[in-house]
Amino acid sequence: MNVLKKYGFLTMILVIISELTVPWILIHFYSGYNPVTMLISDFGEDGSPTKVAFKIWQLIDGSLFLLTIPSFYERFKNTSKPLANWLSVMMATFAIGDCFITGIFDRSTNLDKMAIESLIHDYASGAGFVALLLAILILIKLYRVENHHSFVTKLIIIFIISACFMFLFAAPKIPIINQLNIPYRGLWQRVNLLFLYLPFLFVSFKNLRFQ
Repeated sequence: MNVLKKYGFLTMILVIISELTVPWILIHFYSGYNPVTMLISDFGEDGSPTKVAFKIWQLIDGSLFLLTIPSFYERFKNTSKPLANWLSVMMATFAIGDCFITGIFDRSTNLDKMAIESLIHDYASGAGFVALLLAILILIKLYRVENHHSFVTKLIIIFIISACFMFLFAAPKIPIINQLNIPYRGLWQRVNLLFLYLPFLFVSFKNLRFQ
């Protein structure tokens, strides 16, 4: 456990770098893939040439993300133990929902699978995204308790931007709004993930200095 607490922030930095770069590597092995219109999970669809690599990557990143939680809990438990607990829960929900479950269950074009696997995949991924957004809100509260006002302001700006891109990404799944046919869902997903990860990247760099 001490090893996890010591190297958790470094692990988080590596996980975020992986999450942001691996999809661009997989593009080279998926002919015709369009990152502006297609989702990251399309790499793991039935018939995808990158399906196996995508699943392995998701399981590894999900595992590493879980291993970063002790460091974040240890960092904030003296600030507010209840908030530190909730931060851990939200981070675990993201790792399980958006990494493990989406890595196991396919987004399939097969109609028989779509009723089960695709539904689980979509809802788990959505729950993971929302959990990470709520985790940012918890970080804002934690740093507010510590009176880091300038950092809190940065986190609030990131939270608002991320929420906006999450709305654009989720629009096709929202009744009434989906009638607007907002394009470029793949782009919104990638930008949303960037802003969701930024607070954890900043917190990790910030705390590496004190180790």
